Amino acid sequence: MNPRVLINITSYNRLPMLANLVTQLDGYKIAIFDDNSDFSQLDNMYRFEYTHGKKEAWKKFNTIFEINRKLWLDSFDYFIFLPDDVVLCDYFINKAINLWDGIEDNKKICLSFSSVERTKNPCFTEVKAIDCGNVIKTQWVDMMFICGKEFINKVKLEPVDPKRWDRIKTLSSGVGSQISHKLHNEGYNLYNTKEDLVEHIGNECSLMNPQERKINKL
Repeated sequence: MNPRVLINITSYNRLPMLANLVTQLDGYKIAIFDDNSDFSQLDNMYRFEYTHGKKEAWKKFNTIFEINRKLWLDSFDYFIFLPDDVVLCDYFINKAINLWDGIEDNKKICLSFSSVERTKNPCFTEVKAIDCGNVIKTQWVDMMFICGKEFINKVKLEPVDPKRWDRIKTLSSGVGSQISHKLHNEGYNLYNTKEDLVEHIGNECSLMNPQERKINKL
C-alpha cells in the first residue's frame, strides 16, 4: 500500500519536463498547479486564471496551501512540493518519507531537497547549518520539500512588497525567504537532505529566476 502522500507540482510552460516528472510518480496522488501555461489542461491539474510569475508567487502559494488545507489535509499524512523541472532518484518517495520520519524533533516543520552544495553556506535566515546525522538543519526552505500537516496549517504568506525588485531585478520571489524567517522565528526547525534526492534540470532554462538559477543551483 502506498503511503498517504500527496505530491504538489508547480508548473509553467514546460510540458515535456512536467510529463517526465509525472511519469516518475506513477501510482501516487498528484496535484498539478499550473501558472496559466499555453498547453492544454491535464488530469489532476489546477490552472490559475493568470500567470503570477515571481512577483505574485506569494499569492499562488497561498492558494496552493489553502487548497491543500481544504481538500486534502485529512486524507494525507505527508505533503511533497516539487517544481516541474526535476528528475527524481530511485525510490524517491520512500527515501524522502524515511528521512522525514527519522528526524526525532518535535519542532521539525519541513525537509528540503535542495542541492547539498547549497547547505554549505547560510541562506535566508543566515543561520549556520548543523550536521544532524542523516539530515542537515539549515533553518531555510526553498520550495522543494516534504512536510507534515503542521506546515500546511501554519504557513500563510503575507504580500511581498513590489519594491523588492526595484534595485535588483533578478531577486527571487521572496516566498522561500518569508516562510524561512516566519518558521525560524516561531521556533520551528527546518532541515535539508544530506544526499541529493532530486536533480534540478531546469537551472539553465528557469522561467522565473533565470539569472539567479545560473548562479545558485537548486
